Amino acid sequence: MSESSAPPERWLKWVGPLFFLTLAWIPLFNQSRFGDLSNWYTDHLHHSYATWVSFSRGVEIYTRPFGEIRDGTSWPYPIDVWKDMPGFAYPPGVVGVFLPLTLLGRYGGLSFHAFAVVSVLVMLAWAAWAFHQAARAMALLPPGSRAALLGFTWLLFAQCALQGFYDTAFLGAAFAGLAAGLRDKPDRALLWLSLAAFLHFRAAVFAPLGVWVLWRFWTERARIPAWRAKLALAVGMIALALVTFALMYPTTRAFQARAVTLLSVPRALGVVLVVSGVFALLLAWRREWLALASLGLVVAVAAVEPQQYWWHALIVLAVPYAIGALTPARRDWGTSMLRGVSLIWILALNPLVWRDNLGLVFGDFVKVVRFGL
Repeated sequence: MSESSAPPERWLKWVGPLFFLTLAWIPLFNQSRFGDLSNWYTDHLHHSYATWVSFSRGVEIYTRPFGEIRDGTSWPYPIDVWKDMPGFAYPPGVVGVFLPLTLLGRYGGLSFHAFAVVSVLVMLAWAAWAFHQAARAMALLPPGSRAALLGFTWLLFAQCALQGFYDTAFLGAAFAGLAAGLRDKPDRALLWLSLAAFLHFRAAVFAPLGVWVLWRFWTERARIPAWRAKLALAVGMIALALVTFALMYPTTRAFQARAVTLLSVPRALGVVLVVSGVFALLLAWRREWLALASLGLVVAVAAVEPQQYWWHALIVLAVPYAIGALTPARRDWGTSMLRGVSLIWILALNPLVWRDNLGLVFGDFVKVVRFGL
């Protein structure tokens, strides 16, 4: 990406399709039973299973362990995971993501492996859409290390999708909200960010962006068509996410009891706070208040989350994508410097918080080059 000007729209429209087409061959050729890179990950299979179970069990998908409610539901691809967790540890938006796969799985007659491969391809399609939204947002932000940040985003999204995780969906919605805000469309931005919250609880790290968008929405409501209906829809999605979190969280007690948290690792939290504190000082010096608030939330979530896994680390992207959002007309060396520091911060935190020693991202990319398995 040129650092002197934003890429034209005619090039941006190809970003998502190219992301998908350059990676879609991998689940088709690898030998994993689950269609993923490691023959280990099953979230893409579990969520379709849980969606089907939710049709007959209703709110129990949040309030009871999955092992107690899943039997007798006639799902053709049962997998023995999440027994002591609620069937959904996510807001209701997860049903929208997995409903097509759920119907295909129940009535399509595919083999287990074929269904797994199709599921990974669908996760890859969501990641391609999300990467397109990331590129659109980055094109509207000030220049400076944009290619480096997008390249790192590509690695994270490719790894996440090829291992069968849908987390890129909420990030895509958040980046679409950021782009809408930068285009002076606060109503669309508010709805996109509310959708992000409706898709995943970890979208909470985008709350500072949401506050900025909501303030602009409210101050400009006189020019926004049907602003009351749009505000009600946004509030409704966020409220449903909060209600389902309240329903789900008590059911995770057994999981929390054995979880390895950042707070339980000696000295790790101190290192995280020091590294993040240095980055925070740089952000404050440059008056990047949105990125600074996002940084604080990312560190808070990292500290209190019951368990850290590498795919949870996608929340760190909330920080570098917020750099320059409040001052899109700024053109100087500072933006590039801060985005570079943000990548160093991410690589420093991952081994301590999400147990990614510089590199499940890069290790999994090697698997990509070697046809998966």
